[in-house]
Amino acid sequence: MNLSAQGCWIILRPMNSKPQPPLVTVLCGFLGAGKTTLLKHLLQQAEGRRWAAVVNDVAALNIDGAVVRVGAGILAGQTVVELGNGCVCCSSKDELAETVAELAASGAYAHILIETTGVAEPRGIAALFTRKNPFGRTLSDFATLSALVSVIDAGLFLREWRDYRNSPRSREVRTGGGRPVFELMLEQVECADMLVINQCDRVDTEGLEQLEAILRGLNARAELVRTEHGQISSEFLLGRVRFDATATLGAARWVRVMNALTSTPGTPGGLVQNPAKAPAMSSHESKYGITTVTYQARRPLMRERFFKLMETGLPGLLRAKGFFWTREQPDEMGFLSVAGGVVRYDVLNPWWAALVENGRARLEDRPESIRALWVEPHGDRRQELVFIGVALDEPALRAALDACLAQAD
Repeated sequence: MNLSAQGCWIILRPMNSKPQPPLVTVLCGFLGAGKTTLLKHLLQQAEGRRWAAVVNDVAALNIDGAVVRVGAGILAGQTVVELGNGCVCCSSKDELAETVAELAASGAYAHILIETTGVAEPRGIAALFTRKNPFGRTLSDFATLSALVSVIDAGLFLREWRDYRNSPRSREVRTGGGRPVFELMLEQVECADMLVINQCDRVDTEGLEQLEAILRGLNARAELVRTEHGQISSEFLLGRVRFDATATLGAARWVRVMNALTSTPGTPGGLVQNPAKAPAMSSHESKYGITTVTYQARRPLMRERFFKLMETGLPGLLRAKGFFWTREQPDEMGFLSVAGGVVRYDVLNPWWAALVENGRARLEDRPESIRALWVEPHGDRRQELVFIGVALDEPALRAALDACLAQAD
């Protein structure tokens, strides 16, 4: 029996019934990348196996579900569940959680495959397995997340990247709302256990090697596999658990670099002379000039000058993330996100130093993580930025950022 309302779900199992929790594999990827075709091929290999598929489509008519049913020729022991309107990482997340919990609690399935809509973010799906419902239960109590798999249209990814790289136009500033194609693609690459590079037959060898180098530069942990028409062995894709909450959610290179950064006092003026070393690049990445630059400083940025630098474009920049501090808003922690031709600025929590200065917190109550970052006279205020790109001119980038720093008092 399932009782559900407003995202509250309870699954009641028969007494003494302890079915083995099924594994869950999530297929993400932009529209047209080949997720449905891949799922269809997997289901065609499922004879004699207890599998279920959950198909999400944002269209009013759930065409993907119909395609999977017809193309796979659903076999005995298999179930295809079609979700309604909405994306499983936002408006339909409770429906997805209820569906997976029901399938898992039935004890009828060993593996559940989820095909998301093309605009779904893997991180949001993973969060469903740790988010508690009002009864203190999580989806992980019913099922084990096995892998986040992102399917990539090789040709589309390269076209989006080359279009931005070869275009002289300025970046588009976004403050929220609709996600541009390339920005969403990068999010799907950065949070994945496996990257399925699909439609490889439409890209030449040089292009595929460059694409793999870029993907490695964004997420070195994920396993890469090339496919044509979504054809992949189910044993290879589903044969072992790849998801690890800490490793998967922290797999993005910018996250790994940020975690490696150590904020130190530096020289007069506050610049850090020896920024933390970025994770090493492979020879394959080096061949195509994949570059990571970290930038740290203990002086505020001049807001307009910094924003202009980010918005006019830096040659070869693929991704940028990190915290920044401006002279004009000294109390607010800024967060920068650049994906190809799109730049976003967000305001996070106030700096801890600002809370202390404004009497909203006591110096002695600082968490250990903040104490480790504390440098007088500005406390935890700092610039901590990561730039990833192809053939980035590191000296020029550092000089341009230095020129955005306000003069010391």
